[in-house]
Amino acid sequence: MKKTFCLLLCLLLALCPLLAACGDGDDTDGGNNPSAPSTPGGNNNSNSDTSSGNNGSDDDDLYKDSNGKYTLDNLGMEFNFTEKEFRVCVYNNVVQNTYFSEEIECEDIDTTDNQLKDGVGNRNNRIYEKYGVTVKAVAVDDVAVVVREDVAAQTNQFDAAMPFMFSAVSLAQDGYLYDLNEFGDYLHLNAPWWDQKANASLSIAHKLYFTTGDISIMQRIVSNTVLFNRAMYEQNLEGEWGDMYDLVREHKWTLDAMHQMGRTVTTELNGEAGMQYEDQWGAVGANGALGYYVGGGHSLIDKSEDDIPQIAIGRSEASLTYAQKILQTFAADDWFFNTQSPNPTTVGSLSLWETAMAAFGDGRSLFYTAAFSAVKKLRNYDASDYMGFLPLPLSSETQENYCTYANISYAYGVCIPLSVPNAEFSAFMLEALGCYAKDDVTPAYYNSTLLDRDARTEDNVDMLENYIFNNVVYDPGILYGFGGLSGMLDSLQAKGSDGVASELDSIRDAALLAIEECVEAYQLG
Repeated sequence: MKKTFCLLLCLLLALCPLLAACGDGDDTDGGNNPSAPSTPGGNNNSNSDTSSGNNGSDDDDLYKDSNGKYTLDNLGMEFNFTEKEFRVCVYNNVVQNTYFSEEIECEDIDTTDNQLKDGVGNRNNRIYEKYGVTVKAVAVDDVAVVVREDVAAQTNQFDAAMPFMFSAVSLAQDGYLYDLNEFGDYLHLNAPWWDQKANASLSIAHKLYFTTGDISIMQRIVSNTVLFNRAMYEQNLEGEWGDMYDLVREHKWTLDAMHQMGRTVTTELNGEAGMQYEDQWGAVGANGALGYYVGGGHSLIDKSEDDIPQIAIGRSEASLTYAQKILQTFAADDWFFNTQSPNPTTVGSLSLWETAMAAFGDGRSLFYTAAFSAVKKLRNYDASDYMGFLPLPLSSETQENYCTYANISYAYGVCIPLSVPNAEFSAFMLEALGCYAKDDVTPAYYNSTLLDRDARTEDNVDMLENYIFNNVVYDPGILYGFGGLSGMLDSLQAKGSDGVASELDSIRDAALLAIEECVEAYQLG
């Protein structure tokens, strides 16, 4: 591989703003970060595509053919391999009943929408027709366990792997993975089918052992949206607030607005004194303070110019103040019913999260913050007739971009384990899967799974395209934990406390030590 290209690629990654989406670093204005590259998250951009996150250069002459299809043909890549199969180790749906893989092969998965099956099949057919390679999913119960066994025994069971990112972290630190920057001849990580925010945030000490992009749909499935009951809003609030979607576009969709709206609609329904779960609420949900903190444009961790993680929360007074405000707002029982605190609330055999979903599905909650994995489950309630999609609210009207919290621990980390038979073949094929997925798999998931069946309005399309999916945040603090940092805010919410500063002080030493150990592991890799 060309050493010069690799060095230039590493330099490029080093210069990329590290939480390019929405992280605050040491800002003082709630997420308005002038150093971050611009994203379409604050603009109603009708020309935006549906690709994964913040994409790299989208030069049509370089990345598309004469028919407007994405291609590798203009990148100077020659297929000089003899392999006839490309095997990707993924999660099956035996153990994982929600976060199983559908993007490599899904023809035999009963719960996968037919449109997504067609998209995956089309992508795989294009690869076979062009390169003579059959794409195969090696579906297992636990990808990380199988990767470790394969590296130890050199059994060569697969050519690439897609473990959960929290597992990819340990695989990387323990020396089981290649640095993707080593494959500059085959992996064009600045291409539009790779998520640039993921690349910038997931690298440590200029090493990138796993990433994501259009090759995967899981980073969307685990992303958060605020669902709202359009009928309830129109009946109770539209006269005062105007069109809800216009509030988003005009940057007036803030936490304060959400709180005020929620208080307005909260009312007794069941005839019993005092507010009960069965009444109508502004919002019903479990502990989720961290998501709103990230949505407000703030970070747990950002990185130095040397690509080293550093604690961001608490560096500015604004980050502490907003974290405290979130905890106080969701502790107020005049609008929010918490199924998790102080006493767990469930309905029959439903879990805490299913209980919250049921309140929204039954039409008794104005807002319901959920991952997109829950959207599909809401079909059981026929909620799509009144369901609207919103981004997480801004911390203030001055916040530059909307930011999407995702439980990235359960996003897939695309990686190349050390045991693969031909790492260069693996890199080439990952590039091909990502490139052609951008035309076939991403639109199939986006347009069919969400829009055709669940969103059904142009406004919802706009929200998904321009305010939610293009602003996913890959905060290293969420993924690595770093001494309890990732669970700090939700833990405070569970305890009914807003003591952010004191809690941060109590775990700071552990967080700094965890960061030091992580960096050392990467530097030794």
